[in-house]
Amino acid sequence: MKKILLTMLTAVTFCVPANATLIIMDYQGETIVRPQSVERNLIINSDDGGMYNIAIRPLEDSLRSADGNVSIPLDKVYINNTREDVYLRYNEYSNLLDNVTMGGVAKNLTAKIRDYGMVPAGTYGLNFEIQATDIQTQQVTTSMFNLQFIVPTVQEINLYNEVPKILLSANDAFNKSKKVSNETSPMIYINSNCDWELALNADNFGDSIGDYYVRTVSASSNVGERLLERVLIQPGKEIVIAKGKAPANNEFVSVEYSLESKDGKFISAGNYENRVKYILREGN
Repeated sequence: MKKILLTMLTAVTFCVPANATLIIMDYQGETIVRPQSVERNLIINSDDGGMYNIAIRPLEDSLRSADGNVSIPLDKVYINNTREDVYLRYNEYSNLLDNVTMGGVAKNLTAKIRDYGMVPAGTYGLNFEIQATDIQTQQVTTSMFNLQFIVPTVQEINLYNEVPKILLSANDAFNKSKKVSNETSPMIYINSNCDWELALNADNFGDSIGDYYVRTVSASSNVGERLLERVLIQPGKEIVIAKGKAPANNEFVSVEYSLESKDGKFISAGNYENRVKYILREGN
């Protein structure tokens, strides 16, 4: 390991000519996931106080995930120089900063993934070359930088018709084999940038006047698995009701609850509250 490390350091040293300006780009903070973009703040500076034109040249044709499963085109990747978003083109230079005095306080930049949609969780990298042209001497120096976005897991659920109601008529109450379903099925909307599963937790279920069951009655096309058969709800027992792959952008699952008389007994009159909790988590 020591021999390899020394070789790498020697190679980097040989790439920098004597008396050349060293342009340094670095990260400032973690990757930020916004509703319409993914961003990471950068800084750039040099080891002197000269004035430069700075340009960048991507050495790869896309921003790729470390596992190789996701490739984001360069036309979705930008670097903002506090005035405008600078477009990136494969193997071509784009002007990043003009007539900028380096040294002292570092210049702020923001790398962005924009107009792509939901970016799956993971680490993404893009190698590019930084070219600095001295305004006075026209001397050109170059350095390398690996732009990384480390996208965290982001998951969210939203509910529509979130309070299901089961209404019993007189005929329902006195029919010992009657199954009564909720009138309005809750709709659960899922946003997730990683593989996901949706579970039902009934630890605080409350009064049990009969046997309660759950199943899904519909789902959007990108929901890979859902609970098709009715399953008995039991306190302390979690039930997985749906699964899907990343990215899930406003996917939905519609849930049906039903009540049956218990042990052949009549269902007692009254108002009952039964509480369940939906849990969205990273899938296996």
